[in-house]
This record gives sequence, C-alpha cells and structure tokens, in this order.
Amino acid sequence: MKKVVYIEIDEEVTAIYDRVKRAKQRDIYLVVPRKAILFQSVVNLRILKSKLEKDKKRLHLITTDRIGIHLAEQAGIPVYQNIEVEEIKAPDEETPKMRIEPIQARRNEVLKDLPKRVMEKKITIGELIKEYRDSKKKSKKGGSTELAGVYNYVRPNRKFLGFILALSLALFLIITYIALPGATVYVKPKFDNIEYTVNITLADKRKNQNLLSRNEPHVVASEEILTVTKQTKIFNTTSKIFDGVNAQGFITIYNISEDEWPLKKETRFKTKDGLIFRVKEGVFVPPKTVDEEGIETPGTYTAAVEADEFDIYDHPIGERGNIGPSQFTIPGLSEYNQKLLWGESSQAMEGGVTRYQRVVQEEDIEAAKKQIHDNLTLMAREDLNTHIEEMNRLNHTNLVLLDDSRYLKTDLQELRISDDLEGSLREKFEVFAQIEAKGVAYDFNQMFAILKKELKTRVHPDMQIRDDSIRPESVSLESVSEDEALGQIKVTATIKGIQEYVIDSSLQAGFRFSTKVKERIVGLTAEEAENYVGNLPEVDKVEIKLWPIWVSRIPRIADNIEVKLMED
Repeated sequence: MKKVVYIEIDEEVTAIYDRVKRAKQRDIYLVVPRKAILFQSVVNLRILKSKLEKDKKRLHLITTDRIGIHLAEQAGIPVYQNIEVEEIKAPDEETPKMRIEPIQARRNEVLKDLPKRVMEKKITIGELIKEYRDSKKKSKKGGSTELAGVYNYVRPNRKFLGFILALSLALFLIITYIALPGATVYVKPKFDNIEYTVNITLADKRKNQNLLSRNEPHVVASEEILTVTKQTKIFNTTSKIFDGVNAQGFITIYNISEDEWPLKKETRFKTKDGLIFRVKEGVFVPPKTVDEEGIETPGTYTAAVEADEFDIYDHPIGERGNIGPSQFTIPGLSEYNQKLLWGESSQAMEGGVTRYQRVVQEEDIEAAKKQIHDNLTLMAREDLNTHIEEMNRLNHTNLVLLDDSRYLKTDLQELRISDDLEGSLREKFEVFAQIEAKGVAYDFNQMFAILKKELKTRVHPDMQIRDDSIRPESVSLESVSEDEALGQIKVTATIKGIQEYVIDSSLQAGFRFSTKVKERIVGLTAEEAENYVGNLPEVDKVEIKLWPIWVSRIPRIADNIEVKLMED
C-alpha cells in the first residue's frame, strides 16, 4: 500500500505533515513541484522525515527540482524523477498512469481495489427514446407489448392530475390571500423645540496653554484681534450768526382771570407757525371786569414786541416775521393758563430782513468729535470681522468675533482739526481721526461641537434631534464676567434645536414603536388603524396604504405591516 500526495508550491512543512500523518499507508510519496517552499532548506526535509519516522512511515520524494534532489540526498530521503518508476506504480496494469502535476494539490492513493473501466458500449438518451418509440409503434401493430404495458401501467390518471392541480391552485390562492396583502403605515412624528444653556469659558490661547492642553469639556480657545481704523469726514457747520433785522409790531394782551397778571421782559409769544416774538418791557395785564348787568370784559394791555432771530426749529426768522394780524400763545404757561392769557395783533408786523452767517462754534466741534468716534467704532467692528475672515481663509479656521460691546475696546490714537477752526466763518469743516480696536475671537467650531453634544444628551429617550434643526445661527452668547489677568471670559451659550419621536425601526426606540403599532392594528380596517395610530402621543400625522387595492383591512400577519417615516 502506497500513498501518493501532490504538494503545492507554497505549502509549508507543517501543512504537509498534517495532510499525511493520518494516512494508513506506510510508504508516503510526495510529488513536489520545482521551486517549492519545502526545498528552501534541508532542515525542512529532515524535520518532515523525522516526524514521519516517529509515525513509523517512510518518506519518498518525486521531483525534477535539482536543488530538491540535492537536499533530499543530504537528508537521506529516496528521491525519484518520475512517478512511473516500477517501485511506485500500482500493481494493476489497467490502472491509468499518473502524471506529475506540480501546481495541483491532489491526493492520489495507489490501491489494489481500484475501479475498472467498463468496456461495454454506453446507450445514449436519444437511443432510449428511439427504442421506446419503435416499441410503441410495434404495440399498436400487435407486436411486442412489453414496453407498452409498462407505459400503460405508469400512465397517470388525468382526473387525478386535474384534482391535484385544482387543489394546488386553491392552496396557492389561500396562501396568497393570507400572506400576500401588505400595509404600509406612513407616520409623521410629533416634534418639540428644545434648547439648552451651557456655561463656557473663553480662554486666551496665549495665556492659557496649559488649560487648553488638558482638553477641559467646557473651555474654548480664544484670541485677541487688533485692527487700526481711520477716517476723514466733512461736517456741515450748524451754528449760525444772525446778521439781518428782526420784525417789530404791537400786540394786545388779553386777561380773563380775576387777578392782575404780571409779565417779565422778554416774555415769549408764539404764533401757530412757531415764530417767536418777545415783549420789550415788563408789563402788568389787568384782570377782567364785570359790569352791573354781569357782562365780563377781559383786561387788556398793548405792548411792543420784536421777533427772535431764530424760530423753535433753529431757522432764521428775518423777513418771515413780517406777518399779518395773528393770534399768539404764551408757551411758558400751562395749557389751562394759556386759555386765560393770550395775545392778538390787529396790524401787520414789519421790518424783518433775513441775513445770517454760519460760524464754527465749540458745540459744532464736540458734536463732530463724537460723531466721528461713533462712526469709527462701527467701522472698527466691520474691520475686525473682515480681518477674522481673512485669518479663517488663510488658516482654515472658523473664528467668530465675540459680539459684546464690553469686549470691543477702542483707543482714539489721533484726532486732527484746524487750529483756527473755532469761531471761523465756514459752511463745512474737516476732521480726521484714527482709532485702535481690540476684540475677542473664539473658535466657533469647538463651541458648536460642545453645544451640539450637550443638547443631544438632553433629548427624551424616545426622541431624536433633527440633524437639520441644529444650526449655527441658533447659537447665542451672553457674557457673564471677565478675568483680564487670566485672559478668560465666562459666557452662557444657548443652542436650539428640534426633537422628534423616533420612527425608524432600525433604532431601538423606533423598533419598540413599530412593534407596538403592528400588534395593535392587525386585522383592523384602514380607518380604525389610522384613528388608533393618529391618537398615539408620538404621532402628528398618519396615512395608511394597503396592497393590493381591493384589500380593506390591515393584514393579520404583523410581518406584512411596514412602518415608515412620512416624507415632508
């Protein structure tokens, strides 16, 4: 008894031994291809030979590899170049010769009881069919009936076949009626707004390197941003010197009170158009009188008046003071007293001439300084944002300016005006100013990631956050305190989102919901099922579609019911 084993080119010694150690044959012939791993070292052959000798087996090699032949001779292993050597050949002369196939790992046992070739001619299917047809023709002609009898014996009964077919069709229809109908429940989950506030420390990265390196959960890196903003602005002179002539005239002052009414010098009288006239001297307006018949007569006093240089709107009066007969109120009195004391003119006011000049006064300069400083502060905020955008573009970051006026610090570095500006007569004047602005920028990506993570931890167990509902614009900050020495600003950050009930059955909460719905609606009509599902606390809207179209009830098999999320 011999065993011939074909070895793969990359087969290791251990694998070869595992293949042949359980063989019952004593002589093991290994057919080894050229350049096999087994021939990499004589040690491989000696190990394999030693292990087989312990198993009381003898090792033989069959190879054409020259290195393998040389190593086998060193290891004391018999080696052959051809499997057709008489010593290896099987004793049965009819056994086909085996050829060496180095790349294939087939095993071939050369045994005495090998199958023998059948020498008789094989009968094809075509010959069998032809023989059957010939026998059928002979049976019709009264010839041999051997095959025909067999055919008649095995010929099936048509009624029986029809019954089987009808029964199969009925069973198919029953199974189809039970298993085929399906229902899809489209659910729009209820949602709720959710927001969460987190206390966060903005730490200057230059002063807090150790703190930032520890990756504290609520600490965000920040840095100071510095810009310089300048502006030259031309202002209109608002102060005016009146160089015209004021209109003059006379008014009659009426008093219907019971007391004499004194008026100081320069008491104002105003027309309905806002023109101001003043009495030139102090006057005493007598009270009203009552005659014997009870008729009241107002006390009167005629006084000379002169128009002001400017009206209540700071516009020169001049020739506009040349008005006709008019009625005047005293703006210094209450509304009640203005009904007791007033003035009237019976003749036109005359002599008013409009002429004035603009002069730069101290209040003009101070107003210009304040306005240009406010403008530069607004411009500085824009310059800081522009500078941060450029930093983000170059460094691939997402820094955002802390939008709090307390941390936008400006320093007026230069203010230039003419030395002879105050008191000069000019329509316009120019002011130049330059300020240095400092702001605090923080890493918005880090801030947003912290808030998003915190918000998701506050979601109801049966709900989930809509991914598109957590947006950067929903984040708002409110400053709490600042520690300039440490370079830290504490803020409260608020983020908003939308949470909705989970419908997706691939998630645990959605699977529970889907199972509950399926168990409760099996066998119900579509209307009953929609009413039930629509009243669930998790559901905002529901729609059920059945298939096929003639089905009016939910299938009784829960696996035929599918719960899906309704698309918006």
